[in-house]
Amino acid sequence: MKTTSLNSFFMLAICLTVLIACKEKSETTESAEPDIESVEENEMANEPDEVVDEEMQADMPTVNISPDQTVSSPLMVKVNSQGVWMAFEGELGWAILRDDQGIEMAKGILKADGDWMKSGPVMFSTELTFDTTGKSGGTLTIMKNPGPGDGDEAGKEEAFEMPVRF
Repeated sequence: MKTTSLNSFFMLAICLTVLIACKEKSETTESAEPDIESVEENEMANEPDEVVDEEMQADMPTVNISPDQTVSSPLMVKVNSQGVWMAFEGELGWAILRDDQGIEMAKGILKADGDWMKSGPVMFSTELTFDTTGKSGGTLTIMKNPGPGDGDEAGKEEAFEMPVRF
């Protein structure tokens, strides 16, 4: 009789532990979801002609190129991940230079300049070589590598662009 009661007590304790663990996991998952308002604000911040406030900029990496800066080939693009974009296999994403017609002039993979597996800011760079003959300006786009996988496994595709002059 005592063995049956003891077994029942342990089974009940195990069931309660599992239920509590499941509840804590679901609460953590729910709180990790971004609210729609903040997602829309970040998407608006990526518009090239928008004025971006400092709070929104904190969610994006920084680049050594300023909007409307005059650039020439070869162009060294350096991106500080700010710890907000994560790298995959030492690569953060791509830097793409397009002319004012939207035609791709150069594209480079942003590779880590050192240890990329640390928390916090990491520098990534690539060199773009291009011909500006007959062109006066265009856009520099910095794209995040969303990582491998499909659906929920993959990261979110993010990018921002800025106008440049040649």
